[in-house]
Amino acid sequence: MDTMWWPSLDKGGPVKHQALKRSIQEAIGSGTIRPGHRLPPVREVAWRLKVTPGTVARAYKDLVEQEVLRAVVGRGTFVSEPDLPAPLPALIDPASMGAEGEMLNLRTAQVADVGQGRLLHELLKNLADPPPGAYVSYPRPEADAPLRALLADWFAAPAHGPVEADDVVLTSGAQHGMVVLLQALLHGPRPVILTEELAYPGFRHAAALVRAEITGIAFDGEGLLPDALERACRESGAQLLCTSAEAHNPTTIRTSPERRAQIVSIARQYNMQIIDDDCFRSDAGEDASYRRLAPERSWVVTTLSKTLSPDLRLGAILSAPGRAALPRIAAQQQFFGLSRPTVSLAEAALSTGLAARVRDAVLEVQGRRLAHLRKRLAPWQPRTREGVPFAWLDLPRGWRPSSLSRAAEAEGIRLKPADEFALIDGRAPSAVRLALTGLRDDAAFETAIDRLAALLAAPPHVMEV
Repeated sequence: MDTMWWPSLDKGGPVKHQALKRSIQEAIGSGTIRPGHRLPPVREVAWRLKVTPGTVARAYKDLVEQEVLRAVVGRGTFVSEPDLPAPLPALIDPASMGAEGEMLNLRTAQVADVGQGRLLHELLKNLADPPPGAYVSYPRPEADAPLRALLADWFAAPAHGPVEADDVVLTSGAQHGMVVLLQALLHGPRPVILTEELAYPGFRHAAALVRAEITGIAFDGEGLLPDALERACRESGAQLLCTSAEAHNPTTIRTSPERRAQIVSIARQYNMQIIDDDCFRSDAGEDASYRRLAPERSWVVTTLSKTLSPDLRLGAILSAPGRAALPRIAAQQQFFGLSRPTVSLAEAALSTGLAARVRDAVLEVQGRRLAHLRKRLAPWQPRTREGVPFAWLDLPRGWRPSSLSRAAEAEGIRLKPADEFALIDGRAPSAVRLALTGLRDDAAFETAIDRLAALLAAPPHVMEV
């Protein structure tokens, strides 16, 4: 009797080596074949499945490169033993968190300080007494229902379609929401995630936590390039697209309605889920979001960190109607739910109007600083958006991100060069991102922009060769 496990092409698409990879990954994920199991030889698999040996060899090679399989010369190909992951780099940038006055911070796109610390502290001191039984049990879903209803109203917009309390899943910040969704949606031993070839570093950190492979997709001024996206879907078998349709970090680009429709069509063709990172806009924008265009496969990750307080650690996943159970269960399995003090404080901030007042004050600060940046850096045409707390600057001839960063630091200014947004082995343009809200007062921000303008106007000597 033949007891050897054989891969199949039953669950794949038209690309045979991808179907073969998926068969092997699913067998590993289900425990059908375990670490150390020897896979059948390439030529025998090819003969059995009626494909070329090159097709099988390519599937094996791809999985070896992804460390799913291990090739041993003279012995064969084996399922890899699980490794302990290397420590991940810190997501918080300590270099930009020093006391104001030491450096002029244009690196960190944090919330503007409009006195919300004092306001939230006063609100916390005046919260109502907790009901009987509080603080002696774990968080329960019904306890945060009023806050979810308030957030449904806060994030509701025509772009997203109707949002109900049951559609909202509370998370400990947007980065946590991203991890929750990756854990809920991805499957198999080495899933693939797609994102823009320049992307918020948090995407990379979240993918690393779930041991997923991340692939960058080229984009232009309208968003992801459909041809590049379709090719990546076809070649990688990606399960998930992480993108930012309203305000791409770092370039501020907004995906056009036509491009969104093309992306949705490709996602449906390849049965791919979409996570829309919508953390930087104060509203949902003018055009239909993926949640409205493709509710059967789209999720919005958002937060109050950029308009109220990042210290509150309050994020939300906006699910399509009837689809919240999957991320809610994943969140509950991680941390049961937000703490009662966090829920009570956030509920009070939203219901009393404090959150709206802080948001309006934050946007006023951003608007003043954006106007100054546009005026002083006009010769270099920075890319900006109203309501977005950062700008993207393509550097003039004579400057490179590394040389400008060094020169700026000598002037007491911290910048964020484009290469910090590039994926591993990805390319980075000659550009920098400039945050509008990394400094407390307008005068310090204007000083930083004025010094930067002086540097840009005097690039180092360039020798032609």
